[in-house]
Amino acid sequence: IFLCTLLKSNAAIAKTAATTLSSVAAAPVLLPPLYKILLACLLPTLLGYYKSEYGVSYGYGTAMAASSYLILSSISQSAGLPLTKPDAILSSLTATVDSLRTLLPASLPAFHAFALLFYGTRLNLFLLYRELCLPRFRAMRERIEDRAKKQGGRMKRTPFLLSCTFLYFCLSCPVLVTTKLCEGMSMSCSLGLRGGLISILEQSLRLSVILALSGFLLGAFGDLNKSFGKMLKGEDTLITGGIFRYFRHPNYTGEVIGWTSSCLAAFLAVALKTVADTSSNGGLYVWKSMAGFLSLSVIGAIGISFVLGTATAGLEFRQQEKYGDSEEYKQWVKKSWVGFKMGKQKKDEGENNADAEETEEE
Repeated sequence: IFLCTLLKSNAAIAKTAATTLSSVAAAPVLLPPLYKILLACLLPTLLGYYKSEYGVSYGYGTAMAASSYLILSSISQSAGLPLTKPDAILSSLTATVDSLRTLLPASLPAFHAFALLFYGTRLNLFLLYRELCLPRFRAMRERIEDRAKKQGGRMKRTPFLLSCTFLYFCLSCPVLVTTKLCEGMSMSCSLGLRGGLISILEQSLRLSVILALSGFLLGAFGDLNKSFGKMLKGEDTLITGGIFRYFRHPNYTGEVIGWTSSCLAAFLAVALKTVADTSSNGGLYVWKSMAGFLSLSVIGAIGISFVLGTATAGLEFRQQEKYGDSEEYKQWVKKSWVGFKMGKQKKDEGENNADAEETEEE
């Protein structure tokens, strides 16, 4: 009975998704104005004036969730599936889930936007849990704040916070590209690469947005794995099981995979549109019209990869200092992948940055 019910439910979803696909293809997406996306990236980052660490923790997560939500909401509105309704909270949440279940398989841009929305929302929930439940992270936040106060007044944080805002906006640009160029493209596809270059580009584009979400999921599993491990075995325990058996820093590694794949999706979308456009100058026009967003996408991917690679080097340094003499650590290093590390961390740098890396600990 359960299997029959499940099959009927899936058939109904597939039928609705097919209807949604036709409506998505028929109605062009009216993207939110760029100033709204910029404000979605700026306003949460201003939390850094209150607590310096908040600009790169809650500000980061909220900026990515808010900017991607604006885009996803525009896509859902064009498909006739609004994400929110003026109902009671429970019924509104149910409607949101139903809209996403229908929309995500039918729209690649929606799937891409959802990946960023998932990342930002998940990060904020994890940061909130850590701050409420783990005293050591509240102490870390205050150490960062004390160090920031010694460097001058709060207004001196403005250049740094504006640079963070710019980085967050750059990270949202790939979704703008796929939304502009991939209207009507679904996530469903047949196996194989038949159909020539267009088919290859379509499959690669779908794979890139799936990899983006997979990278963010890897980071989420890493946080969950480490949190439960330290909860059960103690805060000073070296976690080497679960996902850490293969990735030494799944949080940072997953983010690099996610943001790089998101950026790649933007370039694949432009390449696909270029090949599909049969007009004499259509392909060149697409590259010119998207050049700004593509440039910002690259800046975002490189910028966040540099930050995460430097953080990986700092964490490697601190773990080596703390656990380097143990046989467990030595065997773990031999069998696991460090991920994307940016050079070697010196001792003084490791001490200066020990508190600044807000998304992972020893």
